[in-house]
Amino acid sequence: MKPFSFRLSLSTPFIAAVLALLSLSAIASPAEAQASHRIEAYYNQLMPTLRAAGQLSVRERDRRFSPAITSAFDIGTMARLASGPAWSKFSGAQQAAVRDAFARFLVAEYAHQVGDYSGESFVVDPQTSPSSGGGEVVKTKLLQPGGRTVQINYLVRGGRVIDVYLNGTISDLATRRDEFASILAGGGGADALVKTLRERTESLLAG
Repeated sequence: MKPFSFRLSLSTPFIAAVLALLSLSAIASPAEAQASHRIEAYYNQLMPTLRAAGQLSVRERDRRFSPAITSAFDIGTMARLASGPAWSKFSGAQQAAVRDAFARFLVAEYAHQVGDYSGESFVVDPQTSPSSGGGEVVKTKLLQPGGRTVQINYLVRGGRVIDVYLNGTISDLATRRDEFASILAGGGGADALVKTLRERTESLLAG
């Protein structure tokens, strides 16, 4: 498998997280089980395509990954939080456009970067931790060949992921908020954000 470049973006943990198999053995509470099982279902849905990634084009990986990613992650909440205060100034149509462009970009970025699979293992701790803002934090470890271990945690609220923490603490949603703020600061508001996301998506799918 190609080395991971742990760039601080939402897609990085998505990529790392699915390069694996799950282990859910301990007894968990109903809330914990729901959160852990949601991640497990997500992985199980992605694994067949992941194993065949080397034989698929970027656009084919994008097509196959889209249902799992858009179902497991609360794209609407993530887009709103990433947009920050500017979100309330977007019209309803603009909010919908940002959500759609954001979802397409995340899937395309994932499909672009995942091009091979070599048997990494992924362990999910069934004992979750409550988040101060609500929801459950699902703790996971990515075990890479050579003995490297990467901590990747998921904030699951209402049965869906709204944030991912690399090394257990680095919020990718916060990083994405900075990216969005930079785009919005250049003027153009929601329309500029949508345009940028769509352009990046097409660039990723072309590769």
